[in-house]
Amino acid sequence: MAGCRRVHARPRRTRVDWAAEVDQLLSIDYPDATKIILVMDNLNTHTLGSLCEAFEPAKARALAQRLEIPHTQHGSWLNIAEIELSALTRQCLAGASTTSTS
Repeated sequence: MAGCRRVHARPRRTRVDWAAEVDQLLSIDYPDATKIILVMDNLNTHTLGSLCEAFEPAKARALAQRLEIPHTQHGSWLNIAEIELSALTRQCLAGASTTSTS
């Protein structure tokens, strides 16, 4: 809804990696937001418990309180990747001509 995207692919998908991305989202990207609705895949590392593993309890709790994570029944990483690519395509090709010469 902010009209921008930030995509970061890490070499691994650990609990600490996920927690670091959440910290970036809440502390750097949207520091003034009181609540972020985070729609994501159902990877087993993507849990609020990962915040506790990565940060001291007070910081983990503060980050978790600003997140709302709706359950996605079929939220695989492939679905998220397809959605992201579709959004990027629409943004990058907005106004571009789709005609071709034969």
